[in-house]
Amino acid sequence: MRLNVFFGKEKAGTLESTGNRGLVFKYDQDYLSRTDSIPLSASLPLKNEEFSQKQCLPFFSGLLPEEDFRKKIADFLHISETSTLKLLEALGGECAGLITITPEENAELQELVYPLTKDHYAPLDGKRMEEFIEQMNTRPLMKADDQLRLSLAGAQEKLALAKLDGEWHLPLNGAPSTHILKPTRNGELSSLAQNEYICMKLAKNLGLSVPEVDLLKIAGKEVFVVERYDRIVKKNEIQRLHQEDFCQALGMMSSSKYQNDGGPGIADIFNAIKNSCSVPALETRKFLTYVVFNFLIGNCDSHGKNYSLLYKGKDTELSPLYDAVSTRMYKALTEKLSMKIGKHYEIQKVDREDFSILAESLDIKPAAIINIFNEFGKKLDSAQKTLNEDEKVSKKVLDGILSIIESNMI
Repeated sequence: MRLNVFFGKEKAGTLESTGNRGLVFKYDQDYLSRTDSIPLSASLPLKNEEFSQKQCLPFFSGLLPEEDFRKKIADFLHISETSTLKLLEALGGECAGLITITPEENAELQELVYPLTKDHYAPLDGKRMEEFIEQMNTRPLMKADDQLRLSLAGAQEKLALAKLDGEWHLPLNGAPSTHILKPTRNGELSSLAQNEYICMKLAKNLGLSVPEVDLLKIAGKEVFVVERYDRIVKKNEIQRLHQEDFCQALGMMSSSKYQNDGGPGIADIFNAIKNSCSVPALETRKFLTYVVFNFLIGNCDSHGKNYSLLYKGKDTELSPLYDAVSTRMYKALTEKLSMKIGKHYEIQKVDREDFSILAESLDIKPAAIINIFNEFGKKLDSAQKTLNEDEKVSKKVLDGILSIIESNMI
């Protein structure tokens, strides 16, 4: 079985399942001959040789959903959750970034920039939106319509839609979406959408780079909405930007996204940014602000897939912050950090000394990190005041997050 892999409109190569070598990827010769061709990933540099399964699987598997969500979708499609190729065949029409994966008979993509026409986008009324939310446990939202072919990495259920002229639309036949919707969970995590909305708004108020977010009520559930930073809407067109998370960029499997399981640590990502980004000094500091912010809000689930590289032509930068949630708000969730800070994984044990040790491992002065804490401390009152004036914000959830921030301020 073989699939075409497109980078934008250009066929970049083929992904193939072989009998004796497993999954392999090879760049197309025409793609390699172009002077403006860009690697699919930092872990897949442009070269004529075949990439082995060990080399290419982390990137391509990283395009797919994770954990229980992956199993639910695989069951729905009657595909083995371990079959990366078959899942990509079913879902690869709309991946994160600029990647599109199609069956081998599809030799070319018709468009790179998608006009906002009925061939690509179908209006979605409120009733059908409610049906999608209500059926999320029995019919995975990513396959809510037979014409949808989209893949979104992550462990939480989500729906990708296009918001055009203020109205929601279903992207059809691989057309790009503009927003991701994440319904809140049940039980103890019932405030998760509220939590993420507050954390992302707080990050923006503190001066961090974040996409626009919203909080909706659909079918009686709160739904967190985030604008896709890897999409650009210009007048009547939508186009894609390329991106990859740091598990993909470093050639690590999503199943090993936690540092303690062999995934990337803070230093690994920091050094990858230094080696990959167009303005390393600016982007490494941006990354440190993300690390400190996630520590302050008590986000213990901030792992290698929650930071990404964003490619804009020949320029590479760190993506805006995403998936910022105060996991310490929930007793059922672990307080073990995804990436160690200094000597500790346990967030409650991390102190100023640990950040000094972290700074030493990054070959920077401890003051560079401590200054970020001080800057956040100066802005916190103003950032909090703005949130208090937001009618969508739950004061109880906000107070809980602010209390965690206060306890983590070193």
